[in-house]
Amino acid sequence: MNKKTLEQEKEYLGNVLSSIVKLKDRNSKKIKKNKESIAFFKNFFVENFYDIKKEGDELADVNLQIENLENQNLFMTKENARLTKQKANPYFGRFDFRTNSETEPQKFYIGLGLVQDENSVNLIYDWRADICSLYYDDKIGKTSYTCPDGEIKGEVTLKRQFKIENGELSYYLDSNMVIDDDILMEQLSKNATSKMHDIVSTIQKEQNVLIRAEDFENTIVQGVAGSGKTSVAMHRVSYLLYKYRKQLKSEDILILSPSELFSDYLSEVLPALGEEKSFTTTFSSMAKRLLGQDYQTREQLLEKVIGEQSQKDFENIAIKSSFEFLNDLKKFLSHDICNLFIPKTMVFGDVVITKEEIYDIYFEKLKNLQIHKRIEVLAEYISDKFKVSSHKRPDLIKRAKKILYNKFLTTDLLKIYNLFLGSVELEEVEEIGAYDIAPILLIKENLVGLKNNYDAKYVIVDEMQDYTPCHFFLFDKIWKCSKLYLGDINQSIDRTLPASYLSNLAKLTKSKIKFLTKSYRSTMQISLFSQKILGKHIANNVNRNGEEVECIRTKNCATEIEKILQKIDKKQSVAIICKTKEEIKSLQKESAVIKKFKLLENNKVGDKKIITTPANAKGVEFDCVIVPFTTKENYHNELDRNLLYVSSTRALHRLFFLSDSTPSKFLMKTQQQKKTK
Repeated sequence: MNKKTLEQEKEYLGNVLSSIVKLKDRNSKKIKKNKESIAFFKNFFVENFYDIKKEGDELADVNLQIENLENQNLFMTKENARLTKQKANPYFGRFDFRTNSETEPQKFYIGLGLVQDENSVNLIYDWRADICSLYYDDKIGKTSYTCPDGEIKGEVTLKRQFKIENGELSYYLDSNMVIDDDILMEQLSKNATSKMHDIVSTIQKEQNVLIRAEDFENTIVQGVAGSGKTSVAMHRVSYLLYKYRKQLKSEDILILSPSELFSDYLSEVLPALGEEKSFTTTFSSMAKRLLGQDYQTREQLLEKVIGEQSQKDFENIAIKSSFEFLNDLKKFLSHDICNLFIPKTMVFGDVVITKEEIYDIYFEKLKNLQIHKRIEVLAEYISDKFKVSSHKRPDLIKRAKKILYNKFLTTDLLKIYNLFLGSVELEEVEEIGAYDIAPILLIKENLVGLKNNYDAKYVIVDEMQDYTPCHFFLFDKIWKCSKLYLGDINQSIDRTLPASYLSNLAKLTKSKIKFLTKSYRSTMQISLFSQKILGKHIANNVNRNGEEVECIRTKNCATEIEKILQKIDKKQSVAIICKTKEEIKSLQKESAVIKKFKLLENNKVGDKKIITTPANAKGVEFDCVIVPFTTKENYHNELDRNLLYVSSTRALHRLFFLSDSTPSKFLMKTQQQKKTK
């Protein structure tokens, strides 16, 4: 690190900080002035209400001026909030770029957002700007980037990374690589936080390609544990809101999250990136609203399946989560369900609509339409037979639809679903289960339509491996917009997904497939150990060394956990990940220390000491993970292997497996056991 260069960089940082202060001060003064103008206009409006009311154009002008001033203040308030955050770390990188028409390269400093001096000269560029892709994608040398003016060719002559904290420059690093290992390792070595944070300073090339994709094709991202899938998705949202800010607002983007807890975990990413929060919901809450009643959630099913390990449950899940099941349902929806309608002659005084007329319209002319659309057309056909005024016509159509639906043998969704199950020789159900909800909603969508309160222009579906083909088919019915599906088929904990699953899913959803194969979350020791549990090499690891994974043979798991807690850093977050809730109850009954651990399903991720199950821990990370009762009796089949894999991949720095008898075969294959007294 050159001393002279360091002083020059410190001088530049000083100028930037000074400009940030001036920008905030200018905005604050402008906000104050705008508030005074708004108050004046409102006061003028009140005092001259009747005179202004006579002049329609003047009234509209006053309202427009007030609205414009309020919008300006909203923008500047958000900008000041971003500048306050950015002042502590104004920028994290710099690259020098010379176009083919220039003799000297220009300097480009990159940060969370744009910062200009009083002459509107860019001191810091927003990381989402087109030219900043050069920092993430390319090494030093000949290159190009694409912007609205077309392809700009040139040469990157320097890449520099900065370590700035609280407005102080600690050091800089020049590197030919995209992101230097030293700074990346420093970020990855930090303790876990209660919220997911932005990764703008360490975005990797393969992540950047996904974040900045210009097309709006449906995309499946298959990423190994710790590859930054969800972070990439959130940064893509931020990029889209920046790139298409005139066409796209934060409320136009919907994120389908695996749980309310995970939604809370994500809640601060977009605000940290200077954007409003997008609407986030879970499939469970959405399905309950669309169905109009409760049903067995996936979490409830998993607790039963993992605890009981019934072969019947495994077979039921395998069948109902197959592409063949969806294909059978599609056939049922396009043919068999339509035959529930029994046409009959309808007489309304002098108006007679024959059975033959109704049959011809429903079964012949409209045979390619869904049932609810056929009924809509029929209802309009019936209403046309009556000479009524236009304002009475909607009520007449509504009455006609009610009469037509009464011509069905049944409109009970569960009964119709059981008819379908019987047609494919499957056992009928008395209650709606987790794997029945998507098929039943598809039946409802066909029969009466779905009242969708979840409109969106872009949809992100996280933990895609938790959904079935029926779910994805339903998503296409609900949202016609582009979708980004994220997940890891190796983290499916209720069924084993073959490699062919991705290609079949891509065909169903008309998606392209992208892969993220590099893991950034765990130390190399934990990552390699996790893959050995899985029995295959699926990830490339960053070269971050740490403690070896410990597999401990003990007489008492609760006592051993207390010992582990005494020797690890008290500042670190710890998760005890049990197979079932019964194991959780057992541990907390035995240990007053463990009893103080918060159950993750009832608490936000902010608690430092968590006890939970693999299903609830998915997507979240912890400094230290302890997995108790990892015996050969407790973890012996493929489902158990997946549970161990998911649990192990939650750990950043330390990982412990405890067995109070012979350890699981999936652990015996990894390394020798350590015994304790």
